[in-house]
Amino acid sequence: CEEELMKNFNSGGFPFATLRTANVFGPRENTFRYLLLHLWIRAHLALRLPLHLDETMLETPISMTYTPDIAQAVARIIAKAMGDVCCEEDVHGEAFNLACEEAPNQWSLYNYIAEPMGLNYVETVEMSHNKSIVLYPEIVRGPLNTQKALEVLKWAPTDLQKAARSVARFYDRVMLDESKYKWERELMYGKFKKMLIDDGPRFVSWIRNFYDEKRKTELYDELDDEDEDEIILYRPSPRHKNKNKGKKGKGKETSRKKRKPASSEL
Repeated sequence: CEEELMKNFNSGGFPFATLRTANVFGPRENTFRYLLLHLWIRAHLALRLPLHLDETMLETPISMTYTPDIAQAVARIIAKAMGDVCCEEDVHGEAFNLACEEAPNQWSLYNYIAEPMGLNYVETVEMSHNKSIVLYPEIVRGPLNTQKALEVLKWAPTDLQKAARSVARFYDRVMLDESKYKWERELMYGKFKKMLIDDGPRFVSWIRNFYDEKRKTELYDELDDEDEDEIILYRPSPRHKNKNKGKKGKGKETSRKKRKPASSEL
């Protein structure tokens, strides 16, 4: 796909930029993988259902891409492409890798997710690749090199610990707020029953009861759109940030050179 876009661009077609992500997580990430893992970690000690470690990937570094960081990169690319900040040639036909700086292994990732829940440790069990249920990593090509995005876009990834706390809060509110996300919760329960097979029904029952009790015992307000924006850690667009400043580099004619497909930076 990138090669075809580059071929079109070099032939006078529309400009483009490519964002290459790793294992994506964050609010509204629609594969449910992180939510499933969040709830498994939440329940695993009470139900004695240890997290699985794939013995073939025990030390495999896992690059994670936080969804608001993708939005931040998109805003910065648009700002350059529109000439609001210098310079459009920095992004036309270019590819940028996006990931958190931290690249934990499976065990460390579980602990990142457990920390906002107040869990001091997670119980794990090593399993063969064919028998383990491991939701991350899906992409196992090693940690992404994000230096280009950092230098060219002035992109700043969110600290993984901070991102995990934000996502934990978001998903807990999703589970508590009965006015929203009913379809998503039921779909998630169905996925758990298929994933955990015999343990699925008791897992779903425990999760339902846990959040039912949480609604009764804790102060709780329904999650509105403003709350969600705060949780997602919105970052301002550089276009808005610089709208009152002089536009540097705009109006300077540059010849458009043909480019080779961007390297993977892996």
